[in-house]
Amino acid sequence: MSITETQLENVQVDYGIVFANYGVAGERRLGPTRGGGSFKVTAKLRDIEYDGGNGKSKGMQVLEDIIAILSVIVLDTSIETLAIAMPWATYDTAAGTIIAKTTNIGGIPDGSYLENITMFAKLMNGQYKKITLYNAMSESDFTLAAKPKGEAEIGLELTAHWDAFDDTKDLFKIEDVANIGGDVTIPTVITVPTDAAIAVVVSANLTATFSEDVKAGDINNDNFVLAKADGTVVAGVLTYAAATKVAAFNPTADLSAATAYIWFITNVRDLAGNKMAPKIVNFTTA
Repeated sequence: MSITETQLENVQVDYGIVFANYGVAGERRLGPTRGGGSFKVTAKLRDIEYDGGNGKSKGMQVLEDIIAILSVIVLDTSIETLAIAMPWATYDTAAGTIIAKTTNIGGIPDGSYLENITMFAKLMNGQYKKITLYNAMSESDFTLAAKPKGEAEIGLELTAHWDAFDDTKDLFKIEDVANIGGDVTIPTVITVPTDAAIAVVVSANLTATFSEDVKAGDINNDNFVLAKADGTVVAGVLTYAAATKVAAFNPTADLSAATAYIWFITNVRDLAGNKMAPKIVNFTTA
């Protein structure tokens, strides 16, 4: 069996472009870099041992820890970059100095953590793989060497950290985005029929008009489901017109009269990768 066009489109073809605090206050690109970036996730699993077991068993493993690290070599030796490499030191932005003090010994303050460290890697289809690590901080040793006929390199190894006060926060996120932009607005949708509509014509098609361009691949029968209130799924043909941003569902047969229906629309993303909130439309036919 041959490979698919989608597989080719998702081949990564370029080095990583790395940002500190991407999309929030203090955003800046880390660079120039050398050798791209490297993202590594280590999961610590523990096997539950029990009498009579023959080795590893499905359902008898526990995930104990996840460690996510982004590594990048930076040639920029500015004080601002050195402050990222030594987050435990005192960085005086006004004086432009980094000083190690006895008061630095002890707990690491919240301000030492970057809100995020984000890497973009270009794909064959022109889009990007976006990898974001939250509450990122360097925990590696710091070395800055001057050498003849060569450039100093700062090896940054930034580790993601859980939020100790909010266990709903993410450790990291991987997604596909159309460009390296600042679009963080989720798409919205207007449907016909609308929620709570009554006396809907049984021969009518259902339409969903999006507020912006969305990924055509997200317009599929898994993300658009029409069902009766009793759970019976309705078969039909789903189409999408990119020019008008309208998805249309044409049921294979007329809907049942005087019947309650629910239309579920989920997992639709705009071209920047922002996912819309699930849309649930309840309506009753004539």
